Amino acid sequence: MATDTPEESRHSRHPEEQAKDGRPDPVENLDALGGAVLPEQHERWEYCVIHVNEDTSQQPSATAASQKLGGSMSPDFIEEQFPNQYKRKPSPHPAEQLGRFLNKMGSKGWMLTNITNLGPLQMYIFRRRHLP
Repeated sequence: MATDTPEESRHSRHPEEQAKDGRPDPVENLDALGGAVLPEQHERWEYCVIHVNEDTSQQPSATAASQKLGGSMSPDFIEEQFPNQYKRKPSPHPAEQLGRFLNKMGSKGWMLTNITNLGPLQMYIFRRRHLP
């Protein structure tokens, strides 16, 4: 297997040389950033990065509201009068929520490849085959 020396790789080869060994010209097949341009049949990927928030907030508390009002209204009265703000609704377990999210991404062809932290942010990195 022949390899180009650094000096040879800087110079464009004659098209007949390229045809002989089947290797593309190293200088002419670079993109604007200096990376290699891959042939069309080469497998390509697209990526999706999603920041996942962990919701640590709690539902409003009728007891806390009653205390703020100096006890002038009972927690039961506050819950009864303001059901939309203080109704108790069970939240699915975080593992169940994450499972739903991952299944939704998977149904769109995305595969989870990595989970990483950028400072306090948790990033989920997905990829899928790029379709032309």
